Amino acid sequence: MKISHKLLPLLLALALCLAPLTGCGGNDNSQAGAGSAGNTAGGQEDQTGAAEDSESSQDLFIFTSNGVEIRMNAEADPVVAALGEPISTFESPSCAFQGTDYIYTYDGFQLNTYPLNDVNYVSSVVFTSDAVATAEGLEIGGTLEDMVAAYGEDYTEAYGEYTYTRGDSQLAVLIEEGTITSIAYQAVLPEQ
Repeated sequence: MKISHKLLPLLLALALCLAPLTGCGGNDNSQAGAGSAGNTAGGQEDQTGAAEDSESSQDLFIFTSNGVEIRMNAEADPVVAALGEPISTFESPSCAFQGTDYIYTYDGFQLNTYPLNDVNYVSSVVFTSDAVATAEGLEIGGTLEDMVAAYGEDYTEAYGEYTYTRGDSQLAVLIEEGTITSIAYQAVLPEQ
């Protein structure tokens, strides 16, 4: 399935909406407050390794590309290195954290990151075409029935976006006129 020129801006806007960041002005994470575990996403630095070890893949949504597992809230640099050279890279100052957000574009998906204490973490993986699918076989162009068959009915729905949550990860599926138009894995950040 090719993405039309009319649909691409919508998908890019959706990718920004799906990013688990709170947005500009909504989060005042300063270096002083970011390091205390449980207070902000700053606890992620200490929690990331433990979460990866203690939670099985059935407890999280994990995207895999060419044998590389991409876990939400995992350190991004080793993942990016393992994935190889991206098609393109976009960076901008983070409006939710101190540092730089990155978007790495690969064949069929984008990997988005957020900065925290001078480390980049995976915030989302957004499908950009049907060149990729979830481990359960869900892809852009599928249907609501395909989604329910793969993941069940334990989702929340708002404005055509169906969201499943496992641990600190989510799978968000946008359905328009009966067809899946977007799939994104998203990190769930600790509450402020």
